[in-house]
Amino acid sequence: METRTTGMFKSLQAIPIQKSMVKFNIDKQTFTDLNIFPEKKDDISIFGFFNYTKTDKGKDMLMDLMRNPINDIVLLKDRIDTVKFIVDNSFKIDIIERDIDFVEYYLNDNAAILRDNFINSFFDWIGNKFKPRNEYYVISKGIEILRKYLRYLEEVILDIEETKLPYFFENSIEELKSIFEKKSIKQFINKKQNLSFRQRNHFDYLIRKIEKENIKKILNFTYKLDAFLSISEAAQKNQFSFPEYSSSEKPSLKINEIFHPFIKEPVSNNFQFEENNNLCFLTGANMSGKSTFLKSIGLCIYLSHIGFPVPAKEMETTIFNGLLSTINIADNINKGYSHYYSEVKRVKETALIIQENEKVVVIFDELFRGTNVKDAFDASLLITSAFSKIKSCLFFISTHITEIAEDLKKHENILFKYFESSLDGEIPIYNFKLQNGISNECLGLQIVKNEKILEILDEITKDQR
Repeated sequence: METRTTGMFKSLQAIPIQKSMVKFNIDKQTFTDLNIFPEKKDDISIFGFFNYTKTDKGKDMLMDLMRNPINDIVLLKDRIDTVKFIVDNSFKIDIIERDIDFVEYYLNDNAAILRDNFINSFFDWIGNKFKPRNEYYVISKGIEILRKYLRYLEEVILDIEETKLPYFFENSIEELKSIFEKKSIKQFINKKQNLSFRQRNHFDYLIRKIEKENIKKILNFTYKLDAFLSISEAAQKNQFSFPEYSSSEKPSLKINEIFHPFIKEPVSNNFQFEENNNLCFLTGANMSGKSTFLKSIGLCIYLSHIGFPVPAKEMETTIFNGLLSTINIADNINKGYSHYYSEVKRVKETALIIQENEKVVVIFDELFRGTNVKDAFDASLLITSAFSKIKSCLFFISTHITEIAEDLKKHENILFKYFESSLDGEIPIYNFKLQNGISNECLGLQIVKNEKILEILDEITKDQR
């Protein structure tokens, strides 16, 4: 067992605490199914819901957190505590993008570092008076902006250091204070009046030669804080809540009032695996809400494993080692795979990942939809029965082939859920509420009829005559 190390920003790195810690497994298919990142510029995405960052590097920090789910319960709680602290205390910090960008540019500029002596300082200054140089301007302005920002940041630290702080703030502030207390940095910050030409050379040498790494640490803190402020703003704007984590080795999941954030007026649902359940068998008519519900479940599992708030009123989950979904799988023309064979390969891939990672959440929407009804029935029954025997994982499987349910009822660990629907004359009615049991509604044909497709085809036939 490894212990958690200290030092600035270590709270944002995955540090194992369990005996058989493995990397959290998530793949491109799952990222795509759950719309985590945009495929194209204007695509709606979960990343977009959380991205209120002010700086490019803050955005990169947010992206990095979202690309790398983890299964370290201590680290996940640290992240949640950090965001909760920001929300509960209405904590804010003014991050001015153009100023931070300018400081970053100045710090990494290739211009020669000004020499720290009187003679060179004088000639640098007088030379710039007669023939202004852009390099001297960047240095002068960079120093002034940095000085102003460090002074402001020091005040922020003084305001919150007496508060009970989460690990990220406590650890970071400790490191920042040790930098601010250095005599040279203190002199730099506390210099109230405009700098003389001598002081300008002295502080440029100090910042870019002696204290460059410490200034980089302060900027990195700013970028990470930018990411956390962004997450907290998203939590409040979208009415997300904070997940709770169970340390139990037995997989469990309970979510109240779960919804999908892409829907403007979502219908929320409650879901819970009972003591002996590990597989949810989901049925319902076309357009009744199955896929949206499965995406919402997958999204909550994913967000809870990056330490982010979730689209639900309450959530409690054990820690898992992976999340795999198969919701929008397609054939693979390049490899010569049919849709059905792509599904078979995905099931095999899932089995191998379970074998390696043990505790995994698996979501299959319309298992084996790419083949004939007989093969789909037999294959779905075979695989669902086999999945249900793996007690270390949680499974969600939806299907239109409701007849399978009769054969699955003998498995006491399978939870049967469905989405209710009905016909009002010829109009399908959906309430999008999750129910206990099995659906026998078949509205697909009625939906086809309502689109008047046959009438269009009849018109084409008449015109040809």
